[in-house]
Amino acid sequence: MLLGLFLHPSSEHSALDGPYIWNHSVPVISLLLGMLFAYLLVVGPRRKDWVENKSFPSKNFTYWLLGLVSLYLAIASPIDHIGEKYLFWVHMVQHIILIFISPIFFLLAIPQWMAERLFAKNSKLEKITHPFFAALIFNTIFIFWHIPYFYELALVNKMVHDLEHLTFVIGALIMWWPIIRPVKSWQKQPGSSLLLYLFVIVTFQIPLFVLLTFSPDLWYPFYGEASRLEGWLDISAIEDQALGGLIMKTIAGFAYFVAFVYVWLKWAKD
Repeated sequence: MLLGLFLHPSSEHSALDGPYIWNHSVPVISLLLGMLFAYLLVVGPRRKDWVENKSFPSKNFTYWLLGLVSLYLAIASPIDHIGEKYLFWVHMVQHIILIFISPIFFLLAIPQWMAERLFAKNSKLEKITHPFFAALIFNTIFIFWHIPYFYELALVNKMVHDLEHLTFVIGALIMWWPIIRPVKSWQKQPGSSLLLYLFVIVTFQIPLFVLLTFSPDLWYPFYGEASRLEGWLDISAIEDQALGGLIMKTIAGFAYFVAFVYVWLKWAKD
């Protein structure tokens, strides 16, 4: 049930004509509105049940809205349908949103008092968000779903596709957790450890990006058999694959570089 409501919830696409489809189905809107109202309930009327003398966290709420907007673009805009049915590079844009944008906003949206109340005593979460395990978990998820067999299985099986996107988001939340540190009471990792953590994550992803960008062979035959789109989206399958690898490599590299600079500056300040 959860997978049917999260990230790839509609089965209506196949019945609609054309690639430029906005998915405003009941499950999608219910998911997004549910996340919005649940957050507002906790930080609004029920805030005093959690913490005393704290005002409404306007900045955190803005981050939550940005997270919802980016999630909406990933799962409800034409990005979802075009990436699933036509173009690999558009699918990579969707994955960028689910990994490098929405999870960061959602983590930044958690007020410290909420994070302490919800997570401070969760020793299992503290363990899996340790840099060693976080890097292992995220890179395993990331590489696993780009293995051709599993990638193509997700394209043709709705439940598997739901699972792919859900694990991307969960894995990304775990990956970014040591950098953003929602729970300040947990042991702080040294700056040197976090820099090494980012370096390890990037290093293990580079071979995949290089293979996708420069391979003369088509990794995902599904896109070779897909209908080609007209206009500026009309590119060959191998060009599509190279562009997808380049986009993912460039934007992921930029995101990790920003994180690296952030950690470095925080380390220097401490």
